[in-house]
Formats: sequence, C-alpha cells, structure tokens
Amino acid sequence: MLRPTTILIPILILILILILPLAACQVQTPPPPAQLAFESYRDGNAEVYLIDEDGGNPVNLTQNSAYDGMPAWSPDGKRLAFVSERDGNPDLHILDLESNQVQRVTNGGGFNVDPAWSPDGEKLLFLSNRTYRVPKEGGSVEVAANPKLWTILVEGVGARRMTSELGLDMFGDWSPEGDRIVFMSTRDANEEIYLRHPDGSEENLTNHPARDTNPSFSPDGKRVAFMSNRDGNMEIYVLDLETGELTNLTNNPAEDGDPVWSPDGKRIAFISDRDGNIEIYIMDADGSNVTRVTNNPADDIHPQWRPMPK
Repeated sequence: MLRPTTILIPILILILILILPLAACQVQTPPPPAQLAFESYRDGNAEVYLIDEDGGNPVNLTQNSAYDGMPAWSPDGKRLAFVSERDGNPDLHILDLESNQVQRVTNGGGFNVDPAWSPDGEKLLFLSNRTYRVPKEGGSVEVAANPKLWTILVEGVGARRMTSELGLDMFGDWSPEGDRIVFMSTRDANEEIYLRHPDGSEENLTNHPARDTNPSFSPDGKRVAFMSNRDGNMEIYVLDLETGELTNLTNNPAEDGDPVWSPDGKRIAFISDRDGNIEIYIMDADGSNVTRVTNNPADDIHPQWRPMPK
C-alpha cells in the first residue's frame, strides 16, 4: 500500500514544473518604458505629444489647428492639462486619455497658461494676467492685468490668486505635499527663484544678479532644479533646500533649460540646443548619462514625465 507521502511527492513535482516557467516569464518581462508628454512644432503648429523615454512611439495627442502646448500630468497619469487657443483665448484644458474627451477649465479673462497639477489632483496652478481686486480703505480696488500665479479647481471654479502684487510671477511648481510653491519672480528687478511657504510668506531662494528661472521640485521636496545663466549661458542647477548647496548639472556651452524630475527622483528631463536645435534630453540626477529623447528638425519643448502607475 502506498503511503500518503509517496503519492504527494510526484504531485508536488508536477505542480512545480507547471509553476516555475510561469514565474520565470513574469520575472523576465521588462516593465513598460517611462513616458513623457511635451510640446512640439513638428506638424507645423504647436501640439502636445506623448513619447517613450527611449524616443519611441511618438503620438500626437491634441491634433488641432490651434496652439496646444504646456502639458501637465494629473497625479494618476490618466489626464493631461494643457493650454489651448482652440476657443480663441489661451485657456487651460484637460484631456482624458481614456475617453479622449477635452474639458475647458478656464474661460477667458486674460491669458491662462503654464498649468501645474496639485499633488491631490484637485487643483491647477497657473499663470494669468486676469484683473483682480485688493482691499483698500472703504472697499477694494481693481488691479490692472499683472501676470500672477493662480489656482483653480479642475472643475473650473474657485479661482484664487496665490502670489503677491509685486512684480511678475510665473513658472510655478507644487511641492510633493502641496503645501509649498516654488516659482520665478521679477519683484527684485531680475529673475529669481522664490518659495511660497504654507503661511503665505515668500522667500527668495537664489539672490543672484543672473537670470534664475523655471524651477522644479524634486519628488522628495528637498531640492529644486532650475535654469540659470550665472556661468555665462543657460545651464541646469540643483539647489539643496536644507544645505543651500548649489550644483551645476549640465556644464555645456549650449543652452539647457526646462528641467523636470522623474517621478522616482533619479533622473531629470530637460531641453537643449546642443545638437543644433531644441530637443528633449534625459540625464541622471547628478548630471551624468545624458541621452537624447527626441530627434526632429522642429523644436520639442516643455517635457513632463508621466507619473508611474500605482
């Protein structure tokens, strides 16, 4: 008579034979490449494109004769905010990549451009020159159209001015927690990088006579990448907010700009004219391993990493 163990052993071996090849296949399957959205003029006018990090599979997402550009991803990577003039005015729109439906968020009232999605997915930070009212003794006074940073709910309501009345404020980016905003301001008579704290106070981070602009928060909120011509031409720098240490990442005679961190913080996408026209590149967060993503005679600008699926 066969003992139970004698019967079970062949069964277990058979199960292992069936399972192990499946497990091996799962381990060997490479993850899909990271993707970037960007603005390109390769079809004769500005459109929003999607491309793999290795430069493969470029797709025109907007396909409209009007200006479409300045893309910004929702935190879940399923929607894309962008600027379009398809209704006659530069306004914010949202493209749902699953349904391919476009929703208009702002509705005139000056230009509304350069969106940045809040980490909670509820609001857009943007630049607008819409007029607004400020308190004054006996009531309020309307302030002329001076470009400032605003927020608006993605449903298109609740617009709120975020920065002070001084100077031009633009190129805003949220901290990962959504409690701070980094941006460029001309309030000190030149372009500087400012940080808006949770209490509403605003701090000049750069304090340099050169141009400092286009800031981008790292995913851990501890560093800010930006572009500056402090060394004679536009380069990409990283400022450590805890130590104040500043590092030039590009060190290239060409013009480098528009830095944006990958979702894992390990790489930075940027634009450069180092190969003759403006293209999108990727480098490691320490400035090494520079690779070219786009390769087209037209300009490719405003790269934005698609958030990783959770």
